[in-house]
Amino acid sequence: MYSPKKSLYLILSPIIILTVILVISINSTISYITTKNQIINDIKNDSNRMIVELRNNIKNLMYSYSVNEYEKLLHNEMESNEILFAIVVKDYNLGKLLGKEYEIRGKTRDENFNIIDFDYENETHKKLISQAYYEKHFDITNEESKKIGTISLYLSDRTLNKELDKIISNNVKEALIISLILILLLFLTIRYFVLKPLNDMIEVINNADKDGIPTEKFSSSGSKEIFTLSNTMNNMIESIKSSRKILKDNENRLKSLLEMSPIAVRIATNEGEKIVFANNAYLKLLNIEAKELLQKNPKIYYIKESIYRDILDSLDRNERIENKLISLNIDNNEVWVIASYMNIIYDNEKAVIGWFYDVTDKIKIQKQIEEQKNEFETIFNYSIDGLAIVDLESNFLEFNASYIKMTGFTREELLKTSCINLTAPEDIPRAKIALENILNKGFVVDFEKTCIVKDNRHLTVNMSMVLLPDKKRILLSIKDITQHKLMESQSKLASMGEMIGNIAHQWRQPLSLISTIASGIKVKVDFGLFDEKEIIPDMENIIKQTNYLSNTIDDFRNFIKNSNEKGEVQISNIINKTLSILNPSIVNHNIKMILNIKDDIKFDGYENQLIQALINILNNAKDALEENVKADKNKLIFIETKNIPNGLVLKIKDNAGGIPENIIGKIFEPYFTTKHKSIGTGIGLSMTHQIIIKHHNANIFASTETYEYENKTYTGACFTIIFNKNK
Repeated sequence: MYSPKKSLYLILSPIIILTVILVISINSTISYITTKNQIINDIKNDSNRMIVELRNNIKNLMYSYSVNEYEKLLHNEMESNEILFAIVVKDYNLGKLLGKEYEIRGKTRDENFNIIDFDYENETHKKLISQAYYEKHFDITNEESKKIGTISLYLSDRTLNKELDKIISNNVKEALIISLILILLLFLTIRYFVLKPLNDMIEVINNADKDGIPTEKFSSSGSKEIFTLSNTMNNMIESIKSSRKILKDNENRLKSLLEMSPIAVRIATNEGEKIVFANNAYLKLLNIEAKELLQKNPKIYYIKESIYRDILDSLDRNERIENKLISLNIDNNEVWVIASYMNIIYDNEKAVIGWFYDVTDKIKIQKQIEEQKNEFETIFNYSIDGLAIVDLESNFLEFNASYIKMTGFTREELLKTSCINLTAPEDIPRAKIALENILNKGFVVDFEKTCIVKDNRHLTVNMSMVLLPDKKRILLSIKDITQHKLMESQSKLASMGEMIGNIAHQWRQPLSLISTIASGIKVKVDFGLFDEKEIIPDMENIIKQTNYLSNTIDDFRNFIKNSNEKGEVQISNIINKTLSILNPSIVNHNIKMILNIKDDIKFDGYENQLIQALINILNNAKDALEENVKADKNKLIFIETKNIPNGLVLKIKDNAGGIPENIIGKIFEPYFTTKHKSIGTGIGLSMTHQIIIKHHNANIFASTETYEYENKTYTGACFTIIFNKNK
């Protein structure tokens, strides 16, 4: 990491100061030592001279035993010379006179540097002279060279120290002055001959254009070295400017090409981790503005950052990466690109350039195709319905396991035959017409026919056929409805049986009335009481009852004729005809019908099928009321209609307690029933669901509903049917 460097002033200052101080210190030390030695030598020489003079003067006084005189002489000498600390004389002549070997006389200085008599017995005096800086001993002899005494001179370092202190003080002052002068001169010299030219160069360098190239030339004035450096720098700048212009021209051309490129391009420096250039195609790919993108790390746009790290590692090994499929995370959406990467030099810096081609739509289409293929294969292979693919002549090309199981043939047997060949003879013409319709319309739905399969079994199938995109193959979806057809027949027979019982119940009263009228006329004739005027009302009553019987027969005949012709139907008529058929059963079970069918609708449909569907719902309601509501309680069935935009809602509800939650989702399944097997087959509501949903493009829902009627709360099953208007 870059760290600011110290100024030359800061670097040179301690060097210059230390150098000057060191030189001056060495010089001062040498001067001090020399001066000190000189002073010491002078002191020694002076002391020698003083001893010689004192020896000669004291020598004469010793002969005359003039002790006081030479003590004065000693005192005067010490007063006149501060370097003297003590002068001690051993007087052998006086000693003999006093009966001793010698007498010691002398002068010394006390702690305050005052001159006092020297006391040889005084330990303090002995200690003081023992600390003398320098001492000199000299024997005093007579003319016969016989020692008559000894003079000892003790010097103090007080004067020496004063002299040395003065020398040191003078040396320090001189050193400081000389050092300051030298340092100043050195700084001025360095500044003028070195730093100023360097600062001038720095100013020229700082005064640069946006590309960092100086706009002015370096000054050639100064020393030879500065002159050479300036000329070299000027030549180098001219060369850089020339090269830079060429690079700029090439770079501008490259940028223009990259900007206009329809392929997304970006350049990243800092080892590929800082985006410094992105063209419009790349900005569009990332859905971002340039100012928001620059300086960002490209890795944040990769689904897995490790992928980009691997790419950079490969580039570090000088490997070139081309046409690599990569997933990017853009605005939390997965975007697939074909990417290529390469190392380049950009703005004199190592960089990584990347090209990106958006293939998200192609990848999505491929995935969709793959998913659709897998879904189709899964549906084809595992569908419970028979699926087969045939050519335009109905020859089998492929089929699933369900179709093989349905027909009983082996795969090899089916591949040798055709769909037409498996069709019952009476249905072959219709099958060929259906094949022609597929080629014209592209599809045929709800085509029913009879197939003759393995072991001459007959299957009733419902087929849907669609022409595949290649226009050379047809996909068949075959459902075995043989059992369902049997169920429909069983349901129809069950309804017919119930209707016959209802008709028989309905006919009893009219037939009984006709029989009673006929019997009364016969009796009157037998007894001669017959009056022709009375027969007219009886005949009218008989005619009324026979008309009622005739209408009942018409309703029965219309229901059982099983017409599959589609025509205009009206919901109110369907409800009235259904109630006409079921009325005896409703009355017989003490059920109260509450009708609100003011709203009505007309549309194309199958009348008998709708009547059958309503009969199944009402019969379920009747059975639920019979099972769940006590005889002394109200048994209610509500039928109401309500217009809605583009259709009509028909609701049928009862008060039998409703449908348990655990079975409400299963009531429309075939064979599902909660009734005893003697009264329920589980096919009624399944057929109703198929009639409403499949044959009439309507919807039916079952629920449990709680409501109020005549200030009482009831709960029961509610069947809601939504019919749509014909478009």
